[in-house]
Amino acid sequence: MDIIFKIRRKTLNEQPLDPRKDSSVPGERTIDKPELPKQGYAFTMSASTETVEGKGQLKIGYHRDFEVLCDEPARIGGEDSHPQPLCYIAMGIGF
Repeated sequence: MDIIFKIRRKTLNEQPLDPRKDSSVPGERTIDKPELPKQGYAFTMSASTETVEGKGQLKIGYHRDFEVLCDEPARIGGEDSHPQPLCYIAMGIGF
């Protein structure tokens, strides 16, 4: 399954900016600027997932060169060998 997230805010008929290209200063973050651009930002992020056959609920997620594994507890058919998918969402909020 491929999942693509798009965040877009557009005003004044101007093209949104790519936040990854908003600064040439290493480490400078858009969210630290006092004002955001009026035309907003457009950013696309994609990931794909697959279920590992014969391993219950074990799944692998891919983004660029990264792999993330998730599993479910034994009570719902998994082996509890990796965090549950919802745990990654909770951790993402903390990051």
